[in-house]
Amino acid sequence: MFKYRHQVQFYETDMMSIVHHSNYLRIFEEARVAWAHEKKLISYQKPESAAQFAVLETHVRHVRPARFGDTVEVQVQAKRERLKIIFEYKMTCVSRQEVLSEARTVHVALGKDLKVLRLLPEMSAIMEKETWIETWLSSL
Repeated sequence: MFKYRHQVQFYETDMMSIVHHSNYLRIFEEARVAWAHEKKLISYQKPESAAQFAVLETHVRHVRPARFGDTVEVQVQAKRERLKIIFEYKMTCVSRQEVLSEARTVHVALGKDLKVLRLLPEMSAIMEKETWIETWLSSL
């Protein structure tokens, strides 16, 4: 299971020092990109390597608030369903050891003509090796 850590910054919060709901998806995206980078699917030196996957769906369940200064850990799991790639995320606060948020995003690969593509063989091979826990998220 891939894990990513993020330190909550002031600009990510509202006036109550709670992370604004829109920033959860940004943190999940950071975790997803870090996962893909670790798998050598994208390169930070070639930003266009990350541009070929479009988001079809997002689902986020907020359990408890993340706050300014928290270190959050995002666990990521991924699987392939035909032409789709499904990611699930679980965000916990490191210091409080409590679940803050759970999410799922669904993606497809797009060509330059914006038509859905089959996954590249190397992507398919990586996805086949990924561990997927069916009952991992409680509510999505």
